[in-house]
Amino acid sequence: MKALKYIVILAAAPMLWACSADEGSMPGSDPNPAVTLYTYAPAEGNPDNDVTVRFVTNNKVSSVKYLAVPSADVENLNEAQLLSKVETDGKAVENLGGNGYADITLTDIHGDYTIAAVANGSSLGNKVTFTGLSWNLVKQGTFIYNNDIVPAVAGIQSVEASLEVCTTDENLYRLNGIFGEGTAVKMDMLDLTGEDEDGKYRYFRVKPTNTPWTYGNYGTMFVQDIGYWQGNEAFVTSNGYESGLYEDGSAFFYLAWCVSAGSIGYNYSFFVPYE
Repeated sequence: MKALKYIVILAAAPMLWACSADEGSMPGSDPNPAVTLYTYAPAEGNPDNDVTVRFVTNNKVSSVKYLAVPSADVENLNEAQLLSKVETDGKAVENLGGNGYADITLTDIHGDYTIAAVANGSSLGNKVTFTGLSWNLVKQGTFIYNNDIVPAVAGIQSVEASLEVCTTDENLYRLNGIFGEGTAVKMDMLDLTGEDEDGKYRYFRVKPTNTPWTYGNYGTMFVQDIGYWQGNEAFVTSNGYESGLYEDGSAFFYLAWCVSAGSIGYNYSFFVPYE
């Protein structure tokens, strides 16, 4: 019922301390220099291709080097070979010594990468991995917000956007440009289909995703499907609040527009391909 969908609807234990002066700390009680790596989504930038790496040292560390390298290039290296590669090709983590940490954001990563670090030129830390996503264009078109919220906060009713599919995951799509340049919403496809007078469509989920806009004094506005809002997937698979992607590339999104205090409203929005 695509034609109808385009009508606007407003709707206490003791602490045990190390007794040897030779034992390290932060993390663990290692007598050798140690660096431990953690990964986080970046506070700013593109989470599809950027990752923040935190390097945490114990009290034996005086220097740290790190290296990000395609995982295929290191999968056959033993620890000694990887340590040597990091020391030879890696970069220093500036101003990081003992009992400290530093965050470095790596950007524009595409494909599977391994990040490794070496402390004091002699101790290899744990390895972490990150897969940077790449996308192929499916359709270009227009995203129609179909509510009063976005025109009120952003002054627009629609935006040019592109439907794209992940090159490494055929069940992951995104609508690129959904809130303007540099923004996107991912569409996690479900193994569930429906059909109406406009054709067959495949259900998908939309995780909570920030918009670039704020709503009054309530802070950043974000969107999510009704299932995430209500904490119940059944809302988007059997209760009539589904989002779906048609075979021709058109799509309907049933989104809840939210701030931290709760929902502002929920309604259908639409992606309409140019062809």
